[in-house]
Amino acid sequence: MTYLPLTRCASLAATARTQTRPHRIVQPAVGTAELAHRLLNMPVEERLTHVAALDDAELLDVMVVLDLHTGSPYELWRDTPTGFAEDVLGLALDDELRAVLDVVADPDARRIAARVPRPGNHTVAAVLLAWTALVSCPRPYGDAPRVAVSFSPHRDSTRSVWRVLARFIDNARLPGRLDLGRNAWWSEHPQHLMAFGVWNAQPHAMGGLHQYVAVVTDADRIADPDMRATMNFLADSVHGGSRLVALGGTVDEPEEWFPLFESCDQVTTPAG
Repeated sequence: MTYLPLTRCASLAATARTQTRPHRIVQPAVGTAELAHRLLNMPVEERLTHVAALDDAELLDVMVVLDLHTGSPYELWRDTPTGFAEDVLGLALDDELRAVLDVVADPDARRIAARVPRPGNHTVAAVLLAWTALVSCPRPYGDAPRVAVSFSPHRDSTRSVWRVLARFIDNARLPGRLDLGRNAWWSEHPQHLMAFGVWNAQPHAMGGLHQYVAVVTDADRIADPDMRATMNFLADSVHGGSRLVALGGTVDEPEEWFPLFESCDQVTTPAG
């Protein structure tokens, strides 16, 4: 991954969070609150165009309003992982990666399988973890954030995804406390786990999840029966705002793993 500069949106979001801490008093203007409401209700492309046209002071005020009322200054990207990756994280995405990321926000697609060659496989997973942790659950399923789950067949795969996530958190000044030893990302509020990573997990370990986005990396390399059972359990358990995203990591292996996801709402493969 090449150098990622701090983007304008990431910098302003970090500033907005400092202006809404408990010891600060913020009284947004009525016009700013109305603007934030209009932006949230615009179609994605129209909203992103308006956001790009706002000057820094206007965009900062909008983010402060969103942080006060939704708990996140990143709500402008709540239905566009691609926009979040480009505007906040500073990534340059090709069309194939955009297709994989955008389908996760599709309200009609809850089980997604995609073949994404490395290193894009782990990059897409880290983007989805960050996006899921920082935006609210899509309506009408509630305004509370979903928990992001990283699921991999090997410990090294999990560590690789979380190293990419750590880079995003550092470069974009994302909130929270990251524990790479435990593969856990905690919010600034105690007892709120935003994301965690597991490997070689069994179905009963996932039984307590509610409103989640589970991202399975290197899904085409999972041969262990218990792990396959866990993926099937997650796929069968998705409801409301939950999602299962299974990412295959190679392009030179047979397609046998795709039949595992015949029930998926969306299957994305590279063109060619």
